[in-house]
Amino acid sequence: MLESVPLCARQHLLGAETEARYLRQMTLYELASVAKVLHPIGIPCLLLKGAAYIAQELPIADGRNPRDLDLMVPRPRLQEAEQALRSHGWMFDAKLTDYDQHYYRAWSHELPPLRRPGHAFEVDLHHTILPPIGRLKPDATRLIADSIEMPGLRFRVLRPADQVLHAAAHLFQDSDCVGKLRDLVDIDGLVRHFSATQGERFWQDLGESASLHGLGRPLWYALAFGCAWLDTPVPPPVWDEMRAHRPPATSRWPMSVLAGRVLPPIHPDAEAGAVERVAASILEFRALWLRMPPWTLAYHGASKLLRSMREAQAKPDAA
Repeated sequence: MLESVPLCARQHLLGAETEARYLRQMTLYELASVAKVLHPIGIPCLLLKGAAYIAQELPIADGRNPRDLDLMVPRPRLQEAEQALRSHGWMFDAKLTDYDQHYYRAWSHELPPLRRPGHAFEVDLHHTILPPIGRLKPDATRLIADSIEMPGLRFRVLRPADQVLHAAAHLFQDSDCVGKLRDLVDIDGLVRHFSATQGERFWQDLGESASLHGLGRPLWYALAFGCAWLDTPVPPPVWDEMRAHRPPATSRWPMSVLAGRVLPPIHPDAEAGAVERVAASILEFRALWLRMPPWTLAYHGASKLLRSMREAQAKPDAA
């Protein structure tokens, strides 16, 4: 249909296509650079999200615009991987404070982003897929053990069912859902591809893995929103099994209303309305509530408030 698009719009589409090809190539270049560092010291390294989709040449990788590289290594070897990358030129942002470092290392599932001068991407080094102090605690050791090696790339990827679970947890457990329609499209694309290539085995693995890792609820939300918004093909027997993970109505209805308001992107020529802003604030608090215990959340909120107050007081002095 591209030739039928008016020239003024077609040029933007062709430009976006060129950018996507460039970013895909930069992803592969960054993978090769990291592999040269981590592979010789024998650290098992998994690709997550966009990098994994590109490495597997999945249909949802076409036209993708990745901005960082998400990797996962075993927790016992996280420090070794960090030191290896830093010794080869990757570094943290100089603006990171001691509190930022503590937040990532004590409460997050990843280190602060690392970037090598002259490289297009940041590297996000994970040791699991959800914050370790959060409500849900998937078994990172089992995820790595069940992962699949990518021939010729010196990396591994999560098995198909676990890739869907990670995408579901990332959207409905670890984010505020604001402007995250692409994430839902990713889930739909993963389900369509893996169910077509693996058949019943995929659905069996998905159910077993959801129970094993305690990720049944975010998976239920992912499949429910996928079916409602994108007609994601979920067999009736799977829905029968998913009833065990279905949230209570007091959670389902608010989530449907709130996420339905904020998932689509904001129109580029408009601002979010009052209802959308309120919905986004509620879902942001929900994400934090699921990510941290109450006392940690209170401490983190107070720390951010004090920092913003200090920065506000410092601005007039700097001027």
